[in-house]
Amino acid sequence: MSYIKIQCDDCQKVHQIDAKEIDFEQVDSDERQMGAEITYEGNVEIQCDCGKNIEVNHLFWEYPEGVENHKETEVSGGTVVENTL
Repeated sequence: MSYIKIQCDDCQKVHQIDAKEIDFEQVDSDERQMGAEITYEGNVEIQCDCGKNIEVNHLFWEYPEGVENHKETEVSGGTVVENTL
């Protein structure tokens, strides 16, 4: 299963967020030489046991359609420890 592990910036606790916990939506599509390049975005916010809010924004691109060719994860309030999304 795909997941991302985030470490809280305040208390250093590590949280695992499974892919099924993130609702991904198609946010963009551009026609290119081999068909459509599609951008998906998913956001999730968790609250650490210490009270800190951690926000995760994950984007990935399919090009050609059906083939992931790039991904990017932005985190506020924490740091990515491991990312298998």
